[in-house]
Amino acid sequence: MADSKGDSIIGGHFATKALENPLWNYACQVYSKAGVETALLVLQDNQGADINIILQALWLASEGREWTKACISNDYAKWMEEHVLPLRQMRRSMKTDWSQYEDFRQRVKKLELNAEQYALELLFQQAERGENNADKESEKKITKKEGLAPEVALLKNLDMLGQETSIVFDSFEKLITPLFTLKL
Repeated sequence: MADSKGDSIIGGHFATKALENPLWNYACQVYSKAGVETALLVLQDNQGADINIILQALWLASEGREWTKACISNDYAKWMEEHVLPLRQMRRSMKTDWSQYEDFRQRVKKLELNAEQYALELLFQQAERGENNADKESEKKITKKEGLAPEVALLKNLDMLGQETSIVFDSFEKLITPLFTLKL
């Protein structure tokens, strides 16, 4: 959703209204908060983290729901590999190698965000399928009755995400701090 060199591409004028969903809306809100973009980009660039999946885990926590690997659509990795990552690479290389074509780079940036929005749609739909199949233990809803507030779900989801992706939990520290100042 942004370039590691401070080239934020998120904004209402880039979004596709037809793809708006609660995960997309949450991602836009959270990503724009002070400190979150930087923390996510550090995780992406230094740890190989997938920002969309982190945002999905954060959104689920804000809903009091558990994130597991089952929350990732089967088509998600293919979409990222074939569409989002090539556009990101093109945009980043144009910023340094082809700066005279800024107008074209801006168009690529819009396409990249649109591709990210489709990726988040895949993650949203998968999370909703999981919610509708709540009888599966790995996709159960964390309820307030169980005493798990969104803050607890946040820590639990980031811990699970770290285990699945080999990202050390402490690496999420700079992300957690600004999130606790938000209303999840």
